[in-house]
Amino acid sequence: MITGIAELHNRVEFAGRTDVQIARDLLVQAGNACPTAEDVQKLLDQYVVLLERWVQSRRYRPIGNVREGVIALRVAGATVGLGTGNLRRGAEAKLRSAGLDDLFDLDLGGYGDDGESRADVLRAGVKRCDPTGDLPVIVVGDTPHDIRAARAIGAGCIAVHTGTYDARALADCGADVVLPCIEPSIVQVVRAMLMLR
Repeated sequence: MITGIAELHNRVEFAGRTDVQIARDLLVQAGNACPTAEDVQKLLDQYVVLLERWVQSRRYRPIGNVREGVIALRVAGATVGLGTGNLRRGAEAKLRSAGLDDLFDLDLGGYGDDGESRADVLRAGVKRCDPTGDLPVIVVGDTPHDIRAARAIGAGCIAVHTGTYDARALADCGADVVLPCIEPSIVQVVRAMLMLR
């Protein structure tokens, strides 16, 4: 317990938010009304150490056929990058735990280290994937935060209802398409979206 307050996590929204946003909110809920960047970084550093330990005994599991879906997109010619609110080191630990670390080039991504908002994270990831800014972008996410961030950067959005939010909630937030999970058939969905852009 880093903050000294049990069950503090129940007072903060986690899904679809960046680690920086979450850490700041946890500190505020713990009584630090105005946490500094140094306060936030200290909490994040402790969190990553605990996460790396935690995933050694409690493995993350992929939902759906993420591996096959990402491979199918690559075979179809897509550049696939990560856009996650996790710090890069945390994202790496989670991917390794789920057996997906070989699937992504971590240099092609945006992370919680890149900005506090999801839109900042996505902008950083897009720039790393396509420095010219010439390629169309489609974001795949599972929260309203992901959908809003995709819209903020002018990207299309495929929502997957694999997390806290159901299909209707994601559709109501403006996703272009809602799928149950990532599968190889996502290639056809992406092609159809690109034809409409």
